[in-house]
Amino acid sequence: MLVLMSRFMFAAAARTHVGACALAVLMAVAIPQTAQASPSDLFGFGGRSPALAGTTVSDAIDYDAVYINPAGLADVTGVRVTTGMLTGDFSIKIDKRDVGAPDPAGVVSGFTVPVPLKGKWKNRVGAGLAVFVPGQVINAVKSPFVGDPVFTLLDGKTKVVAMQGGLAARLTDKLRAGIGVWVLAGLNGGIHVSTDPSGRFATQSEQQLQSQYVALAGLRYHHSERLKLGMAVRGVARATYDIEITNELADSLPLTIPTVQIAGTAQYDPATVAFEASWQATDSLKLFGQLQYQRWSAYPPPTLKVVEQMPPALSPNFSDTVVPRVAAEFTKKLGSVELALRAGYFFSMSPAPEMNGRLSLFDNSRHVTTGGVGLSFPTFAIPLHLNAWAQTHFLVPRRHTKNLDLYEPGETIPYFSVETEGTLFAGGLTVGVDL
Repeated sequence: MLVLMSRFMFAAAARTHVGACALAVLMAVAIPQTAQASPSDLFGFGGRSPALAGTTVSDAIDYDAVYINPAGLADVTGVRVTTGMLTGDFSIKIDKRDVGAPDPAGVVSGFTVPVPLKGKWKNRVGAGLAVFVPGQVINAVKSPFVGDPVFTLLDGKTKVVAMQGGLAARLTDKLRAGIGVWVLAGLNGGIHVSTDPSGRFATQSEQQLQSQYVALAGLRYHHSERLKLGMAVRGVARATYDIEITNELADSLPLTIPTVQIAGTAQYDPATVAFEASWQATDSLKLFGQLQYQRWSAYPPPTLKVVEQMPPALSPNFSDTVVPRVAAEFTKKLGSVELALRAGYFFSMSPAPEMNGRLSLFDNSRHVTTGGVGLSFPTFAIPLHLNAWAQTHFLVPRRHTKNLDLYEPGETIPYFSVETEGTLFAGGLTVGVDL
């Protein structure tokens, strides 16, 4: 998206006149970017965990374990291939006006496989791969002007391709350990503007997708047949972009245009540690409780400075958060069909402070209710597993009032006082087959 915008601006300038070219470059200088979190951070991952409020750190053994807790892959017993989709509807508002945030959409898929080792490691090691592909794009960035109000963590969260792979081993009858890697698609490149021998403007543009890596790790301890404990750790997931715009226009323009560096973060998930316990209360009912720590205090400025003469970007001053999650799963066998009913709740406290300064990076705390259903057909010639889930996020209304002392006399103030609120709805469906 960013690359196509840049190409369009400069191609148009090449067909018009000097002023248009200068305007295009100045537009690039003026536009900062915002960094969104991922759909996995917002909704959870897979077809089961999102229905259970993002829990299953102590329990996941399908492809979703790669993201949730790689240690779960140690209990993989066969090859399973899964694919599915994610969709939703965002209605987030500033002073009762919908901001028109794009609705989330994407495809999730993955597989698990036992690793065929011999000796003491036989039937004790498993591996998995999981992929999320957003609709129509590989990497996109929303681009408001400085100070413009924007829901920085909610608006445009499903715009970066991500792939995760993991490996786990059962170290003892009770202890599992796993590691993994999360690969994001970053964007690097450059645009060079010059004149050809005839005096017409010409551009050369080259961009490359760049893999950026995040470490995943986890432990799982089976205290008894009924009690399982899990811990999962994820590093900072940051998909960056860096586009340098250079020019050779000094002899063609009555002004000097500096080198422009459009760089920042397209997606940001904080370093995360989750602790969870699951309890098989009865033969049919399983309960989950989780506390998740997220280090949002390292959230970066929305963009790096685009020209050397600009002052450093302002820090968002986000705070670390703790997210409590609870869920329950009821399972029952109906003939040859295995039915699972799921429900959960979590409270996501906003890491963002009140936007009373020069930045207007809005975010709200959220009450989230989740639910879903699973159907397994293990006796089919090709065993089939269906999982559907839905979530509703209620944004806690919040008011932001600008501190006028932070602005110079006559300076434009984006707002004096506004209220942010809204609801998010998302759902998904996955289909898995055992091979």
